[in-house]
Order: sequence, then C-alpha cells, then structure tokens
Amino acid sequence: MCEQLGVNLRPQYVTPRPGDIRHSLADITKARKCLDYQPDWNFTKGFTEAIEWYQENL
Repeated sequence: MCEQLGVNLRPQYVTPRPGDIRHSLADITKARKCLDYQPDWNFTKGFTEAIEWYQENL
C-alpha cells in the first residue's frame, strides 16, 4: 500500500475495537476445487484500481 501511494508509513497497532475481526479463516480452496474458480483480481490489482478511481473522482 505504501509503495502504491508513494508514502513511507509504519502501522500503528492499538487496542482492538469492539467488532474488529481478530482472525480470519477465509479460504477459496473449495471454490477452486468444486467450481473451478480462478479469481481475475488480486489485492495489488484491486488496490491499484481503487487508488486510480479515487484520484479521478475525488
């Protein structure tokens, strides 16, 4: 994210807020196997598209 935004920041870890998700077991292995699902997007591609949209629209 910092590379895409051209900034040099470090995360600041603070006390969790009510409702924060502490652990995720998200996994698309079953969708790949059962549905032959292959995602077209990854985090970097999605983040880049989002940054471009915000720069053009805000």
